[in-house]
Amino acid sequence: MGLLYLLRQIKYNRHRGARWSDVRFYLRWSKALRPGRDTLSERTAWLTFPAVDRLHQLVKPEYRVFEYGGGGSTLFWLDRVAEVVTVEHDPQWYAVLQERMQQEGGTRWTGIHEPARPGNLVPVPDPAVPEHHASADPASKGMNYRDYVHSVDRYPDGYFDVLLIDGRARTSCLAYATSKLKQGGILVLDNAERTYYTERNGHVLAGFDTLLAGMAPVIFNRDLSETRIFRKR
Repeated sequence: MGLLYLLRQIKYNRHRGARWSDVRFYLRWSKALRPGRDTLSERTAWLTFPAVDRLHQLVKPEYRVFEYGGGGSTLFWLDRVAEVVTVEHDPQWYAVLQERMQQEGGTRWTGIHEPARPGNLVPVPDPAVPEHHASADPASKGMNYRDYVHSVDRYPDGYFDVLLIDGRARTSCLAYATSKLKQGGILVLDNAERTYYTERNGHVLAGFDTLLAGMAPVIFNRDLSETRIFRKR
């Protein structure tokens, strides 16, 4: 992808918080789009460049991380923190993660495979309603993610320093998992431009300060997205 394409993306998303200064990511962005590069081989999270850079600054070696959705982010955390817990809904991808973690030979990772369960919790589920535990993903039609969302309940309130929401049923994850973050903890919500994740969670986010927002270039993606980072008061 060329520089002109990136400039057009920034211009198109200016009203969503894109910044002309994000052109500084052009070289990293174009390299990431080359064939054969992916999050696992690069040991990096599939987030926006500004978010990854900010997390480099925020994360400390003693931190505990819970992530909805694993992959390159799992390795990113393992390279930096004391404990990582990953919940994954997809059995094939979970098997890939397990194999990779065995290769890593570490004991600081806990994997949880929690697939969607058959049946809607309400007749017509809405992914924007936290209580519905639903996903907008077409493959999740007729399924609910209640067990997936509440897998974090295995841990006490205030246990984690970082919560990454980058999997299924993100509206519900945001509503029910933030109690597991300690005061001063970091919340990372990917694809936050999808406003239905947050429109019914204002009462939850009222307890957080925004550290990073706005559309920006994404590692391994040709188009801009938004990774929003918050700190719990």
